[in-house]
Amino acid sequence: MSHERFTTSREVYHRIRWDSRIDAREFVVGYDAHRGAMEEMPFEAFVPDGEIPWHRVWYFKRGTQVVWDRKARIDLLGNARPAVEAGQPPPVAVPGFTPWPAWKFDAHSGAWAQASLEPGSSLPATAALTVVTFNVLFDLYDAELLATERRTPAALALLRGTNADVIALQEVTPSFLRALLAEPWVREHCWLSDGPGAQTVTPYGQVLLSRVPLASVWQRVFSRDKRVITAELRVAGGTLWVATPHLTSDRDASGASARAIQVEALLEWARVLGSSNETEAPDLVVAGDFNFGDGAPEAESFARAGFVDVWSSLRPSEAGETFNPRLNTLAALNTVSGRLQRLDRVLVASPSGRLAPESVELLAEAPLEGPPAPTGQPLFVSDHFGLRCVLRRESAESPVGLAARTVTELVHHTALVLIPPEDVWGPIQALRKEHDAKFQRWMPHLTLLYPFVPEEDFETAEAILADALQGVVPFEVTLSSFEHFEHRANATAWLRPDEQPPGALAALHAKLVAALPECASSAHGGFTPHLSVGQLPRSSDIPRTLADWQRGWRPLKFRVGELCLIRRKGDTPFEVIRRIPLAQPVRAAPEQEDTPLREVLASIGAAEACEGHAARTAAVEQLRAHCERIGATLLPYGSYLLGTDGAGSDVDAVAIGPASLSRDDFARALLQELAPGTARYVADAAIPLVKLSLGDVSFDLAYASRPEGVPLEEPRTLLERHGSELDPPGLRAVLGWADTSSLMDAVARDRGRAERFRTLLRAVKAWARARGIYSHALGYLGGLSWTLLAAWVCTRATPDALRSDASLLAHFFGTFASWPWPQPVTLTPETARYRPEGKRDLLPVIAPALPARNTARNVSRSTSRVLREELLRARELVAHARASGTASAWSALFQPLAASELPPVALRLSAEAASAEEREIVAGWILGHVTALVYRLEGDRRLSVRPLQPSQAGGALLIGLAVRDARDAAALTWQPSSPLFAAVEAFRASFQEWTHRPAGAVLQVEWVRGNDSARSDTPAP
Repeated sequence: MSHERFTTSREVYHRIRWDSRIDAREFVVGYDAHRGAMEEMPFEAFVPDGEIPWHRVWYFKRGTQVVWDRKARIDLLGNARPAVEAGQPPPVAVPGFTPWPAWKFDAHSGAWAQASLEPGSSLPATAALTVVTFNVLFDLYDAELLATERRTPAALALLRGTNADVIALQEVTPSFLRALLAEPWVREHCWLSDGPGAQTVTPYGQVLLSRVPLASVWQRVFSRDKRVITAELRVAGGTLWVATPHLTSDRDASGASARAIQVEALLEWARVLGSSNETEAPDLVVAGDFNFGDGAPEAESFARAGFVDVWSSLRPSEAGETFNPRLNTLAALNTVSGRLQRLDRVLVASPSGRLAPESVELLAEAPLEGPPAPTGQPLFVSDHFGLRCVLRRESAESPVGLAARTVTELVHHTALVLIPPEDVWGPIQALRKEHDAKFQRWMPHLTLLYPFVPEEDFETAEAILADALQGVVPFEVTLSSFEHFEHRANATAWLRPDEQPPGALAALHAKLVAALPECASSAHGGFTPHLSVGQLPRSSDIPRTLADWQRGWRPLKFRVGELCLIRRKGDTPFEVIRRIPLAQPVRAAPEQEDTPLREVLASIGAAEACEGHAARTAAVEQLRAHCERIGATLLPYGSYLLGTDGAGSDVDAVAIGPASLSRDDFARALLQELAPGTARYVADAAIPLVKLSLGDVSFDLAYASRPEGVPLEEPRTLLERHGSELDPPGLRAVLGWADTSSLMDAVARDRGRAERFRTLLRAVKAWARARGIYSHALGYLGGLSWTLLAAWVCTRATPDALRSDASLLAHFFGTFASWPWPQPVTLTPETARYRPEGKRDLLPVIAPALPARNTARNVSRSTSRVLREELLRARELVAHARASGTASAWSALFQPLAASELPPVALRLSAEAASAEEREIVAGWILGHVTALVYRLEGDRRLSVRPLQPSQAGGALLIGLAVRDARDAAALTWQPSSPLFAAVEAFRASFQEWTHRPAGAVLQVEWVRGNDSARSDTPAP
């Protein structure tokens, strides 16, 4: 029997997705919907790493032909052969850059020698490229304080452990290079940009190491100490260039001007490489110490040139400071400003689109074990933290070979653990607080799998583990006695868990390893169930210490009913992201499960109300008649058109008229049609609106005029043929209708799904309103975004998730509480190619009509965190409500923010004007511009901002302020010199510059803390 490896479903997907010879529209995906029930979906509707995990994909078909089948082990696509690789192109010369030899260790001679790459060499076609950049810290100054003799071997061990393909080092000295060249792993695997002569590192400089052969090396020298090293890596599928800079810092008086010259040289290097290739521009990676922080003009220059900052792309809500004087004592020793900055970066430019960031993490964040530094403080490897990033490579000739990774990259910021219930934590935490250095990082736990898969794979991991645990019933554990593990420098004390029945933990672990064999790693010679309580010095009498603890210990017994997937971000503690029950509860019948949920929805006015919809329909027809008399056609959209409107819902609509009827003329004519005082024209909004009321029904009515000579036609046709000729407000208004229409097309194919969708959306909107996160203007998600999320879940839900309203609501929160943002949520195949760009795409939710647009572009660093926290909270509450089956448990989901949840400090924004109408106009301006204030406030990275909904229409708007660390409390101070005060003053200035500001209107901004308050024109008491 052949033991050849069978292609995975992930690999087949990427082969179809990226192979230019294959038309993806011809394929369908067959998947296990629930317990063996097979369903199909169009290939382009399938979302990789989304709702359907890879292990539930069973086949791919082209038309009626099965081209890949997991069970039958059919793979008809596996014989598609790549094109014959052409001869290697000659090296590209860039003005200002001079060629330099590459170095490789010659095992025969036992010495380092200049290496050359022969034409036609067979080069590796790796599926991913791991890149590391690290400033290793020279010891040219203050050498007596740096303990380089300890740091150098620690740095070499750290670099070896990264298993990187390319390593970019800065501040390398000749002595460090000698140590590097002596390392066995470097000699066996690596090409280097410098050799024993150390000609590019005197007195210090940069060095590139690569497991991929270096086809050529170049350098650009700016001064004795500053240069750029670049290298050409010819890999299967094309050429990859890597550069490592160490730009001049602001400690130099001319730092900014020198850095500008260096950046321009790098950008010119990129431009020449991009224009010199006869086929296509090569992929570029620039990794090093850039010596500028976020928001610097240099960062903008790289972005304009097409470079993607890997950290900002993958972890936009995290600061990622690589120079952190608060945590790193060597950084504190070397800093002048004391600022925390992200100086080290990995930038990627991939004109081919085949090189994409996959993961990124900091290196060397922890101090070294052993004695302190000569200063008496903990000793770190360097004053910088390093970066390790994985870049996914997708070859044009063999897309699957590069796009699909067959082995998951495990990480140390996630784990699968068993957590005792909190009511037994007391005695455990008392010991840990005194003896466990990781007390703040971990909750009490028994480790089951660690390191673990990245968070973006949690959905798949949970599905696999839930299947594996089907036969595992809850069991009892007693923490009865203490034991310890011995290490080189200390010992770990731990509590032994005695399970009933005996062997239950070992059997559980065996099932987990069988389900996820790539996570089968453990210390101490095998799996030893234990709960760590602290570290003890080897010099102490450990048995006596444990015996003393034992005499005062009372055994703790608890029931194991679930496992937890946990993760940590940056320096924050681990938190529970998903819970996997050992035994699935007996499910109630759908109607029985939905009854308490529907009771709660009815009590809060979120249930379907036929009378209210009928009143809105009558008002729509009345407004339609008014518009027709003026010569325009009315198109309602939004919740009214979807049938999800509820009590008090406004009706969004657009009127489309001829080119001869301008927007202002339409508004004047409509105001004359309507009763006095029932309507007003808001001309200075992003989309000018007529706000009007007919009876008890309110409308937001936009207007678009057809281009000259275009007759009355169906709106879709108008967009397709003449969308580019519409003015921006008109285009946005018509797209509002087109988005709703596309949503209806997506959810209305199945009547049962459509009804579930409407109930789901009402529940989600009611929850979002209650929690104060239903507002695009405040930086959260607006109605269209929440609607798109609900539609995405409904159109991709399995029959099991659709069995009841409660199960679908649980599925909604389970999906988006762990969504791997900034991966976009896209509903249609046409918008599936949307790629996030920059800080306005933190939580991209893409409108279904073309052109693809992010409906959540107001989400900021702070509001994205609020949204994720609220989704996690909701997921836990829904799980509890389903388990209890009571209306009171469901009511907890829709409870508004309690006083204890409000931030300790807030800004209160209110308007004063001569009339109620003018106050409403000013309140509208504040609401429309509050995100600008939020962005300014977030310029101080210490602040977390939470805009809060006004208690009543036109009322004061609160912006809650908090800090995540007590050390940052100064960020909340209200003094003329504080960043907080400056941000408010800039906001006040923009209000004063408002050209349509009503005469005498005043913007009032107050700083509020408990019973204390101060206006923005006076400092706090």
